[in-house]
Amino acid sequence: MTKDEIKQVIHGVNAMNSSDEAYFSYGVIVWDGLTSGQREVLRQLLFQGPVWDGNIISKSDRDDLIDFGLAVRCCFRGEQGYTAANYIAYSVHKQGKGAPMKVKDGSPC
Repeated sequence: MTKDEIKQVIHGVNAMNSSDEAYFSYGVIVWDGLTSGQREVLRQLLFQGPVWDGNIISKSDRDDLIDFGLAVRCCFRGEQGYTAANYIAYSVHKQGKGAPMKVKDGSPC
C-alpha cells in the first residue's frame, strides 16, 4: 500500500465521523499497509510515549505517521519536541494485532 493509499483510508475513516465501527473496520487495512519501521515507531509511541525526538526510533517513519494522521507533535512536562500516538493509532495497532512493547521506565503510563 502506498503512502497516499494509507492517507486515503484514514481520511475515509475520519469522514465517517470517527465512529468506533469505522476504526475497527479499517484499522487492519492501515496496519497491513504500514512498513515494519512505521509499525515499530507506532508501537514506541503507544507504549513509551510521548517520545522525545532524540529517542525516536526513526524520524522519517515518525514523519510518515504524522502525515497519515496517526501521530501528533506535542508538549510534555512543559517542553516541546515530543511525539505521541492518537486514538486512531491505537485502533490501528489493536485491529492489526500488533504486539505490545515494553513500557519504558518513567513513562507517564
